[in-house]
Amino acid sequence: MGSRSLSSVPNPRLLASSVVERLQKAWGESPFYEAQLRGPAPDRLSHRPSEPYLGDKALGTAIAEGKLSVGTDAIDCQGELGEVWRQLQRDTVLHGYLHRFAWLRQLAALGEPGRAPARALTAAWLDAYARWTPDAWQPFLTGERLIALCCYGDLIVSDNDVLWKSRVLTSMARQTRHLAHAGHRAGAGYERLMTSMALTIAGLSLPGCDPCVERGLELLRRELRLQIRPDGGHLSRNPSRQLEIVVRLRMVIAALEARRQEIPGFLTHVIGRASAHLQLFRVGDGGLAIFNGGAEDDPKALTFALHYLDTDYEPVEFARHSGFQRLEAHKSVLIVDAGVTRNGGGISGYLGDGAFHFSSGRARLITNCGGGAHLAGDWRDALRLAAAHSTLSSEPHAVFASQLVGSSVNHRRGEDEDGHLLEVKRVLSAGGNGPAAAWERRLFLAADGEDLRGQDTLINPAPGLAANWRARFHLHPSVKASMSRDKRTVILALSNGEGWRFRTNCKNLHIERSIYCGHGGAPQAAEQIVLSGDGLERPQSGDMVIKWGFKCMSAG
Repeated sequence: MGSRSLSSVPNPRLLASSVVERLQKAWGESPFYEAQLRGPAPDRLSHRPSEPYLGDKALGTAIAEGKLSVGTDAIDCQGELGEVWRQLQRDTVLHGYLHRFAWLRQLAALGEPGRAPARALTAAWLDAYARWTPDAWQPFLTGERLIALCCYGDLIVSDNDVLWKSRVLTSMARQTRHLAHAGHRAGAGYERLMTSMALTIAGLSLPGCDPCVERGLELLRRELRLQIRPDGGHLSRNPSRQLEIVVRLRMVIAALEARRQEIPGFLTHVIGRASAHLQLFRVGDGGLAIFNGGAEDDPKALTFALHYLDTDYEPVEFARHSGFQRLEAHKSVLIVDAGVTRNGGGISGYLGDGAFHFSSGRARLITNCGGGAHLAGDWRDALRLAAAHSTLSSEPHAVFASQLVGSSVNHRRGEDEDGHLLEVKRVLSAGGNGPAAAWERRLFLAADGEDLRGQDTLINPAPGLAANWRARFHLHPSVKASMSRDKRTVILALSNGEGWRFRTNCKNLHIERSIYCGHGGAPQAAEQIVLSGDGLERPQSGDMVIKWGFKCMSAG
């Protein structure tokens, strides 16, 4: 009897997943499921939600011309917007963007000129996807599409065309009922949370969909309990997602109030904690600090999210469960990721242990590279590495990353008249019978905010790490860096006109190229300060101590 190679043996998990997908497809396309989506046809929106995010007129103009792009994905249909859905490929970033109707916000920014292209894209979608399909009717995509249609529906429909208005509203009601059946099957945890809120808002906005509200609130209660930590932070530890969640929660509450329904106690409690946690990431320019795939985001949306902040919840400076520390001195803000990496990157998938974000007034100085959700796979993978964060890393990256997995962390924080001190000590994997290795990062921010001093100590480091460590400090694209003549100091010019000086006890000091994905859709060119191994002034046989500091030059 001939033997088969392992590669020819079906994977049981993939096989089971394939069977489930086939069954779901057969059920979704059946007349029985179609019957469950029928119900009263709404003739209006009983509530019109609004979101605070600003649309981009430049993007709106490009979309109106038939040029749609997200990251490296692009479609140019030469002005024939109906062709977009035919050219769209599955498993691309653009696929999700288009089916979420995220383009409606950009076209709405154009005002009246955005009406015709918005209607053309919507009509073509209804022609192709009016009935259930596994791609276009995924729960998360459906929920986000309903939110966009509820918020910007006035751009598409008008009372003058009764048949067209009925077609759009009837489709929205069918999609809402579908979401009530399938919302719990949304993919990642964050997607389930956003889907539950979309279902609640859509149910409150569409007459005849009231039964969907109860289902939406039921899902929302469960997901909030599972995903929001006691300190108010979301499991993703992503500031942009934290903002989106708070904004959406406020939209849910506004919809309940508009329909004169009682606000559930769990919503009031969660939004208070989540909003207080969101404040931790706000910096001087009104945007968010960059951590775990987040972005600077929309200052207007952040202001909206924090406008009705409950005074019963104090601003967070130390998020114990989420692992973030915030230190403020005068006009300087230092935010540190003191969380624990698990399973090669934790829930967020980012190896940003010990990374920090530093700003002076409205000027950002030190940041992280940001997320790559809008970019191709290689970009996304690279931006998750420790090297894409202002922290300790190694070359190759696996040397240090392998020791972070499963490590424990301790914090110590102190304040006096001189300033703020933060110590984060991470016990690394022992990797044998010898003494456990550890990495300690000490940060001191002077009371005047003009002096930030740091010390990284590698205790009993493995030989590979001792020889190949890197300490990286990613500069915001607005910062201009130049090396001094002695090659021991870096002079930094900030966007607010300030000059800062970077010094270190490490001889191997370099300015290298970097990228920044924290603002807009495309990566921006930036620079980074890099310290590397074998460059300490006094090589030590045991522990390795790397000292560095940033000082405002006006401080002397």
